[in-house]
Parts: sequence; structure tokens; C-alpha cells
Amino acid sequence: LQVWCIQDLRRQPVDPKHHGHLYSANGYLVLYTYHKLGRVQSILYLWQGNNGDRGTGQPASGTRLLHVQGTDAHNTRTMEVPARASSLNSSGTFFLVTADICYVWFGKGCNGDQREMARKVVTALSENNKETVLGQEPPHFWEALGGRAPYPSNNRLPEEVSSIQPRLFECSSHKGCLVLTEVMFFGQEDLDKYDIMLLDTWKEIFLWLGEGAGERKEEALSWGREYLKTHPAARSPATPIVLVKQSHEPAVFTGWFVTWDPYKWTNNQSYKEVVEGSLGPRSAISEMIVSRRGSQDSPENELELGLGGGGRRDTVTNDSGCISSVASGSLPREQLMHQAVEDLPQGVDPTRKEFYLSDADFQEIFGKSKEEFYSLAKWKQQQEKKKLGFF
Repeated sequence: LQVWCIQDLRRQPVDPKHHGHLYSANGYLVLYTYHKLGRVQSILYLWQGNNGDRGTGQPASGTRLLHVQGTDAHNTRTMEVPARASSLNSSGTFFLVTADICYVWFGKGCNGDQREMARKVVTALSENNKETVLGQEPPHFWEALGGRAPYPSNNRLPEEVSSIQPRLFECSSHKGCLVLTEVMFFGQEDLDKYDIMLLDTWKEIFLWLGEGAGERKEEALSWGREYLKTHPAARSPATPIVLVKQSHEPAVFTGWFVTWDPYKWTNNQSYKEVVEGSLGPRSAISEMIVSRRGSQDSPENELELGLGGGGRRDTVTNDSGCISSVASGSLPREQLMHQAVEDLPQGVDPTRKEFYLSDADFQEIFGKSKEEFYSLAKWKQQQEKKKLGFF
């Protein structure tokens, strides 16, 4: 493996001990060489930071705060966030790097896999590290962050927090059928003011309405219901659907993003206007609307949060009414188990073959329901899929 950093239109070799340390102001070339059938093969990756035109890309001296995400060696990443208390999240794990020590901070909602990966990753940053948990931070921890401040908090106990990763989709309609385009490694910059975005955190479905789509609430709600109804994991129709409007995002929504800039959409308002708009009597939280409905086509709880007024994308489309046997998860096990990619039925995602089993077949083969299976850590899912012929 060879890695070069692109600076001033020149390639600079990266020391192997710093492989995997990527700065958003730089671009990188990664050359991976391997052998196949006695021949040397190569893959060249180009990684472009989203701040490629800003500065030299070297980390600033002094205090740094890094958010650790992932549960195994394949999906774990660490991203730097603003070094202030409001960047913390009680469901996450963070490194606070100071001149003297690196604190490993565990929120109450992180699970054992997350903690174990954080302990492995921190060794690449500092030899002098100290673990601390929410509520037991030493005074120096808060001093390094400039003092205490509110941050997103999850009130569920650790064992109740699902290990399923949140997924963000861009919603659109083609000939009356719902089309979902997944945004991988999503961030706030992926929310476009003309779009309706669906954020699936498993426990809730958030529908984010950009200011250019603010009048499409009913359409957004119908898309949320269809998403739940056609989900291959047979999701509960009582899963809450939450409407969130641009510029009025509550902490229960923003906490799912690696970092969140609350002033991104203030349109150059004055500080007084921003404060009055966010803390006044018509704040987003005080305008929460809970709608309870009794029909089978809608969940029990639908919430509306808000005022009245770069990554890779994968596409999922529902056709038919608009549901096919592939989308609804009813394919025979013989068409899915131990099948090569080229032998799978059209429309089947080869990385999620088990999705397309019926509930009865899934229970019989895996010995658990789909909801129980997808609540497992990713590496545990992969192990079971390999053992049962769905990998």
C-alpha cells in the first residue's frame, strides 16, 4: 500500500505510520497492489477532502476533539469535530486530545463493541490516554473544551440502543412510485433545501423537509408510511414518523450527524435574530405536533418538529403498486442461498441476500426474526451470513 498527499499540485509520500489519517483540506492518492492468479493487480483511489481549497490541511495545534464511529475493524472511522462541549453526543465515543493527555470519553449510549474499537484506535493517537464516562469527567476535561454546554442526549439505556447504523435517503417520485437514493457516509451538507430526505434510525423515521419542499408534508408522510410498509425487515407500522423542517432541527435529529452547524441556514441573520428565532415562544420544540391515527396504512405516532412556515449514493426503487416480490422480501430460499452474484434474481442486492427471504423462512434459517438479526453488531451479522450461505 502506498499513499501520497496532494499539496500545491505535488505528490508528497505519506509515512506508513500515518496511513489512514486524512485531512479534509487535502487530496490523497492511495495505490493498493495485490496478486491474483499469479499476476500483479493494482487499484488507484483518489480521495478528495471537502475543504480542498482551504489552507494546508495540517491539524491545528492545541486541543482537538475527534468523534469515533464504528463497531469493528472494517467500519470504524474517526472524524475531527469542533472542540467544544456542544459537539459531544451521549450515544457516542470521543477523543479529547490536549497537550498533556488524550481523554477517551464514553457516552452512556455507546455499546461494548464501540468501546473496544475506541481503545484500539486511540493507541494511534496517544500513548498517554485516560478513559472517562459521561458524568465523571475531571475538571480539566471541561476546561479544555471551553466549559460545559448542552449537547444531544439519548435517554435510553445502553442495552436498549440498537447497533444498526442510521441511513439517509433522498426521496423522489417516478411515475407515482417512491424512489430512494441512499447517501453513504452522510453529513449535514447532503441536506438540500429543495429535497425531502428520509433518515432511518430504526427506532424512528425522520422526514427532513428543505425550505423549498415545506408544503409537501402530506406527500412526505405518505412516503414514510410506504417505506415502513415495504421494508424487507417487516418493520412495525407503529414506528414513529417525525417531520423535521429545515433550520428547526431538534437535537434528537442533529445528534445522528457527525457534526452539525446550527447557523448553516441562518441566511446571514444577526445574532439577536438567530437567538430569538431559536429560543422564542415559537421555537421548534414547542411546535411539536403529535398526530395519532387509526388506519392500518399509517403508524400510531406521527410527529412534526419545526415551525409551519458527498458521498456515494445507492438507489432503491419500488415499482408495481409499487411493490414486487423482490422489494417485499418473498423470494424462495433456493434463489438466495449459496448463489453467486450473477445467479441472483434481478433487483437483489448481493450484500443483503437475506433481506429477500420471507419472514417464515428467515426465522427458520437464522433462528430469529429480521428485527432481532439487524439489531446485532455488523460483524456478528456477517458471521451468521457466512455460516448460512448468504454472504
